[in-house]
Amino acid sequence: MTMLHSTSHLASLLRRAAISAAIASSALLVACDGGSTGTVTVSAPTPAPAVAPTAPTAPTPAAGSAGSAIQPPVVSAAALAAAQTTTPAAAASTPASPAADEAIDAPPPIRLDPEVMDFGIIPPSVTREGIVKLINTSQKELEILTVQPSCKCTTLGDDISGQKIPPGGFIELKAAMKAQSSPGTKKAEIKILVDGYSQVLNVNLRNEVSLPVRITPAYLNVVKGQPLTGRTVIESIDKQPFTVCAVGGKPPHLVGFDPATDAPRNQYLLEWDFERDFEPGKAPRYWIIETDRADCPLIDIFVRHESTMPLPKLKLTDYRHSFGRIEQGVNPEFVVDITEIGAEERIVTAASDSSAAKIELVGTTLEGDTTHVTLRMIPNADTVGITYIPFKLYSSTRQQEIYFWGQIVPKGHTGCLSK
Repeated sequence: MTMLHSTSHLASLLRRAAISAAIASSALLVACDGGSTGTVTVSAPTPAPAVAPTAPTAPTPAAGSAGSAIQPPVVSAAALAAAQTTTPAAAASTPASPAADEAIDAPPPIRLDPEVMDFGIIPPSVTREGIVKLINTSQKELEILTVQPSCKCTTLGDDISGQKIPPGGFIELKAAMKAQSSPGTKKAEIKILVDGYSQVLNVNLRNEVSLPVRITPAYLNVVKGQPLTGRTVIESIDKQPFTVCAVGGKPPHLVGFDPATDAPRNQYLLEWDFERDFEPGKAPRYWIIETDRADCPLIDIFVRHESTMPLPKLKLTDYRHSFGRIEQGVNPEFVVDITEIGAEERIVTAASDSSAAKIELVGTTLEGDTTHVTLRMIPNADTVGITYIPFKLYSSTRQQEIYFWGQIVPKGHTGCLSK
């Protein structure tokens, strides 16, 4: 009787460990900026044999998908001995119940309120916090085993692992989501494993990153095989009228609007033509729209083209770096974050590839696995207008090309610069 109970108890421990490992593995499959994903099913491991196993063997690796069967992990001899030393009294008080150790192949009976953690429209690089209630809709107590965000953009508040939800009751999950620097929609997930259920519960998070003037869509897709003409909506979030001064340094092609006779609007339809608006066969990584709004003088549209795709040498957390609008004589500083730098590797210097400005290294700081690199741009005294500064960041073993862009205006200038 003792052997049967201890073996059943060991099988339960193995099942929990394997499913928890599967959550961590499946989290790696969800891109931080990816779209919605389906329910992740984690198959329970094969139950332990009814007799004490011989020397343990290495587990078969997971197939790599969230629905793959997870094999039991290697168990040490000490763990086996501990599981097999259950006293007869304990075995008698809690008789073995193999059926109780089998996970139900279904999501846990939990309702989310709200169903989606929607942070709405938020500025670039801003972090917003939210709370979701996990409501137990069943007639039995539920225990939270593991909680795992799908990407580094999401952080959790209090750890709810081990908390129990009474029938009809609820607990709260606090989470924060950091917006990306570039405009567009961002989605993420938090995966929750509940004891007794092999499918994880997905808490979906989303936001829309936008400046006070929003662009829809937030990019031009002009890679080979895609249309080379299209239309883009430019609108103010607060519905206040504004003027589109220029697009790419040229007069904008606005459908149904004549700037000579029509009053400013809060929404415009921009017509673009890749062959007309860009140099033959190439494009800047960001197409800049200039407005007369003091809180949003520049809006960037990412141009997806063969000539604009970044070539990662160093692993940057972000490839969009802008100094916005500055006056002549200002030397802005900015930070580039790099992960996965080798123990012996150091950031050594930076060098501009543009005659319009210099880039110099100010210093570096290490925070966890992220190296924060502070840089300074020093524009030439006569540099004015939309400016792209390509430069290279050098480590002791590698180098990375980065673009820094924005607009430089004369001191005291307000409103449109390009007309």
